[in-house]
Amino acid sequence: MFPLPASRDLVASYEAVAYESRAIRLAEPDAMAAMATLHGLAPAFPDRCRVLELGCASGGNVISMAFRFPKSTFVGIDLVPGQIEAGRFAVSELALRNVELQARSIADINDADGTFDYIICHGVYSWVPPEVQDAILRVCNRNLAPNGVAYVSYNTFPGWHRRGMLRDILMFHDDPSLEADERVARARALSRALGALDPSNQTAHFVMLREEASQVDRQSDRQLFHEQLEPWNSPVYFAEFVERAAAHGLAYVAEATPTVDTPATSQFREAIGSIDRIRLEQYLDFVRGRTFRKTLLCHADAKPLSAPTVSAIPKLALRSRVIRAEPAPEDAARGPNVVSFKTKEGATITTNNPVMGAAFDALVSAAPAVISFPDLKRRIDEQVAPSYGDATNILETNDEAFAGALMLCANGGLLEFRVLPSLGVVTPGMRPKASSLARWQALYFEEVSTLGHWSHKLSGAERFLLAHLDGTKDRAQLVRVIEHAFASGDLALDGFSPTRENLSGILEDVLSHLGQSALLVS
Repeated sequence: MFPLPASRDLVASYEAVAYESRAIRLAEPDAMAAMATLHGLAPAFPDRCRVLELGCASGGNVISMAFRFPKSTFVGIDLVPGQIEAGRFAVSELALRNVELQARSIADINDADGTFDYIICHGVYSWVPPEVQDAILRVCNRNLAPNGVAYVSYNTFPGWHRRGMLRDILMFHDDPSLEADERVARARALSRALGALDPSNQTAHFVMLREEASQVDRQSDRQLFHEQLEPWNSPVYFAEFVERAAAHGLAYVAEATPTVDTPATSQFREAIGSIDRIRLEQYLDFVRGRTFRKTLLCHADAKPLSAPTVSAIPKLALRSRVIRAEPAPEDAARGPNVVSFKTKEGATITTNNPVMGAAFDALVSAAPAVISFPDLKRRIDEQVAPSYGDATNILETNDEAFAGALMLCANGGLLEFRVLPSLGVVTPGMRPKASSLARWQALYFEEVSTLGHWSHKLSGAERFLLAHLDGTKDRAQLVRVIEHAFASGDLALDGFSPTRENLSGILEDVLSHLGQSALLVS
């Protein structure tokens, strides 16, 4: 147990301002298992496993996992009793039998708690005293199954040298005697004043102040309070974190998602030459100015591969959230078969290879569902064969090359790997039905957990309609529900007065968006 005054301070802080608790993309066993498999490990199947979440808050992440994997078991630990009680209420309301939430310290976890196939610790390590940081890594060793995988996120230097400059200013300006909302308001006002400082001044100091102030301005009040005004926020260099993990018998597997290379980092790789993987990652953090990592660990004697292997890809499933894009004029001029796809983050692929073009067409049409590797090859063949002959033969004889191309795309942030098939449906049925977890969450929150394990912020129309998508109403009945809601004022769209003729269109638009957001089930 860490010192009692520290414990009291943390509990009081999080009781005053509850931590935002939601599904955390990648902090779940399906994504962790896929990355571990790529690095030569044999993790437990996510739908038959045991999971521990350290610092679960009110259970937004662990409850989402428990809902998705009813045959797995989950334990969530948090120091703050009020948050655990809120999570237990949700567990009771959803009648989940495979998740237990406990109000206790991470430092109190011991051998009696058993072992877990996956241990998750998101948003905790950098925000607790050194004794608890040590306890986190101790638990990741002692309570991790022999083939288990642990996920730990943390703030990193060198990026936090820059970010910490603004935090230091806000901490200096803070008055802890005030109520939490007043402290947040003071911090936000000062941050905005700093962000507005002399835009004509382009010195490094002023540019950094304005940039970090804009980042703070995008944070919610809860994020601002716990990121900027907590007494503990201890970033660490990646190499130092790996050294600490090694002292506890843990080995670095990978980041939860591949790190996207840029021309600058590729150029730097060439400049520094051949060095060991950990030192390379640290050098690249220096170049990127990285501020945050989501690191996967395993037991040292599991000996993970230092680089992902393409031979594992045929055992996995794939997902992409890209959309079709117009090729640049110079690319389009190269021929009639040039296609482009891009992510909302700006990653782009442009190709005239019919197989890769068909692969992304298949992933786009299936999104947000995942496609197994064999199914992806079948879909490619269906698209390519009429114009180019049997693509399957090409893929069979060049399976490794195709998998290698997919790996490059994953490293570029264009697709991601999973182990299990999708749970939901993209196209709504005759009597559309939404996930019961999302329907319940929509009663209380504007954000809900998707079946792909990310958080989705609902529009007013989506939130209203979710309550009625229990699978008992057909489209005609749903149109009448919407018509009544507009008439009563329970539902309104700014500057829009729907007629009976366009209510069906509104319904289909909302259902389509819910399907594309992984919120519908069969």
